[in-house]
Amino acid sequence: MTDHAIRVAFPASPRLEENLRTFIHKTEAEPDNSHLALLEAIGEDFVSDLLVAFFDGPINAVGAEGSVVSMIQGGVKVINKAARALLRSLLGKAGPAEQVALAAHFRALILERDGQLHMAFPLAGSAGDELAVTFRAFLAGQAGQTPKLVSSLKAVCDGALAHYLDGLVACVRLNAFNRGMVKTARGTIRKAAYMAIEKGLPAMAREQKEPVVLHFQGMLSGQGILSGH
Repeated sequence: MTDHAIRVAFPASPRLEENLRTFIHKTEAEPDNSHLALLEAIGEDFVSDLLVAFFDGPINAVGAEGSVVSMIQGGVKVINKAARALLRSLLGKAGPAEQVALAAHFRALILERDGQLHMAFPLAGSAGDELAVTFRAFLAGQAGQTPKLVSSLKAVCDGALAHYLDGLVACVRLNAFNRGMVKTARGTIRKAAYMAIEKGLPAMAREQKEPVVLHFQGMLSGQGILSGH
């Protein structure tokens, strides 16, 4: 990833980074062989690292407890279960050609940042600029930013689903049953994530929202972030 689009990126854990690099190398060197054990391990750690970045990280940054946090954590459990079940089913059946396609997709998501491998995706259209502007306005103390924060984080959710889920699914051949399973799981994940954003963020006091905004701002990279435009 070398262009200047604003991206959302989460850091890969050391094990995920090692397995990703090994999987990509092996599919290039041995494209006709199966590397399923590596792929399955990647799927498990991918979900874990993603949930830490998008949910556990913001919750820990707030340091709050209570009904709002419990509601968000309930949504995280739903996402965790649905995402793992889906990836186990799809990745566990990937043949060598599909594994090559998956490796290419993972390679396209990689962003090297501060000496560490990140998994990143660009925000579509003007969503990246709008997100950066909203974050800066909120942190500058401008009132009335919560609806924009909610809309912006929902755009992040949709981008994550498009690149982290749909992009992987597109690499694997699906039958009618699997297509239905993917549609159901995607809907479940999106609904749970939207609920956490739509109900969780407005229920927070400003001093609780600020560490959440700072957390997600730290996940952004690109020209618009660096230039402030």
